[in-house]
Amino acid sequence: MRGSFRSSLDLLYDKLSGVSAGALVVPFVVFETVLFLGAGVYLLRVSLAEPTALSAFEEGTWTVSNYLDVMTDEYLMGRLSYSIRLGAVVTAVTVPLGFVYAYAAWRAEGRRKITLLSGVLVALLISIVIKVYAWVILLSPEGVINRLLVGTVTDSPVSLLGNSFGVVVGLVYSMLPYVVLTVYSVLATLDERSIEAARDLGAGRLRSVYEVVLPGAAPGVIAASVVCFSWSSVAYAAPVFLGSPSERTVAVEVGRLFTQSFDWSHAAALGVISMVAILSTAGAGTLTYTAWRRYM
Repeated sequence: MRGSFRSSLDLLYDKLSGVSAGALVVPFVVFETVLFLGAGVYLLRVSLAEPTALSAFEEGTWTVSNYLDVMTDEYLMGRLSYSIRLGAVVTAVTVPLGFVYAYAAWRAEGRRKITLLSGVLVALLISIVIKVYAWVILLSPEGVINRLLVGTVTDSPVSLLGNSFGVVVGLVYSMLPYVVLTVYSVLATLDERSIEAARDLGAGRLRSVYEVVLPGAAPGVIAASVVCFSWSSVAYAAPVFLGSPSERTVAVEVGRLFTQSFDWSHAAALGVISMVAILSTAGAGTLTYTAWRRYM
């Protein structure tokens, strides 16, 4: 029985060995493309339909007034602006922290490397809602952090919830594992001996990282920045649990229009505008960073 199982595994391995890596990801790429395009086309179609009080939207109608209504709504545009600024702040904090953690894991050996990487993987296994709600407990006036602050730094509890600070903390913690793994996957392809060579030529530790490691890890840093910015800009759980009404992101407003106002047309238009704005901002940031690294 065991021998037949091993022979089956060997046969499967031999078959997969003859298949290129690109061919193996084709089913996944096709699935994601169809799923994304299908949802995107439907979202675009709904955004161009006339809203109605009797149903989600009027089928068979076409209009661009939904986009005009959204773009002239100061409140919704304010939520979009806040979402982009929130994503920028979270990215500016998370990417450097993630790079340092990924670099430490890359340079570590043995059990230390396993421990560092296992910590990141365990964090990914926990639901984002559970992680965000854990910060509600930690940042509350009666939480662990305020208990440590009262009597040592301040005389009364500090307001850590219901503001942008709590939202940023929750999002940084949630996005950090994705940034670490993205950067680490690129660092793992670099030759560690290049750092030693730079040190032998007189470069300090920080300079060797800046001159040798950072250029090689640039693709991972860019990818991590795009992922972090895109996800944190449309965060839902952290603003709801850790923020106040003034910290609501555009994702929260889209959900409100869909579920409470039952205004699918304007919600879809806001979703399309947000997607274009966030992807354009991420693309502009990527091009700027690439140009800066090229001429440095």
